[in-house]
Amino acid sequence: MLPAAARLSRPSWSCMQQAWTQAHRSSSHVVAAASSQQQQQGNLVRKLRLAHIQLPLDKQQQLDELEQQIKGGASFSELARQHSVCPSKRAGGELGWVSPGQLPPGFEPVVAAAAAGQVSRATTGRGHHLVMVLEEKQEAEVQHMSVNELQELLANPLLCEEVQFVDVREQHEFSIARLPHFKLLPLSTSSEWAPTIQQTLDPAAETVVLCHHGVRSMNAAMFLVSQGFTNVKNVTGGIAAYSMVDRSVPEY
Repeated sequence: MLPAAARLSRPSWSCMQQAWTQAHRSSSHVVAAASSQQQQQGNLVRKLRLAHIQLPLDKQQQLDELEQQIKGGASFSELARQHSVCPSKRAGGELGWVSPGQLPPGFEPVVAAAAAGQVSRATTGRGHHLVMVLEEKQEAEVQHMSVNELQELLANPLLCEEVQFVDVREQHEFSIARLPHFKLLPLSTSSEWAPTIQQTLDPAAETVVLCHHGVRSMNAAMFLVSQGFTNVKNVTGGIAAYSMVDRSVPEY
């Protein structure tokens, strides 16, 4: 099992999902692209821990009053518990950590420019919102590498010298089919190699992670990111997909 730090959680948006799902279908790719361009530097992404107070659309005056109370020093979480109509009120309005592209369209541009501790306004189909950025951090995220991109990389020996290749399959799988340059670190033995991974591998170097279908490697890649690795790429589809573009690699 991987250490607890590797387990990632997603924020709950149960109170707003119905409102923004339809709009999200048509605009999410635009919002995500814009946010990525504004917030992403290299492989680092600005992540925000948010809280909000949601009021019906006909409660504009109450929204104004609550905003003034917050500016006067009132507790945001207490006001959320008392007045918000979102189920998140039970947690003081907290929505958890979010990344660019995970927010409803009405929230994205508002919080993109907000600093920690700042309260902003947003409007969605479900109502008016006071949104507070509780914390922010820069964090690496796992990138995706296609098998075609991997094939091009492996064909360039000079580039390969700058890359760390990690295969997290089992030894018997590795014996059946393997790719050049990949170091075997079975996910099942992570309790053995995880404690010293920052000495075994360079956290600053590009690291490509592979498994059979891309699931185990994603778990390993997320663990590496949690340990401070800043340029981690998971091979989509794993070696099974790679064998479709390179027929010299056995299928199993």
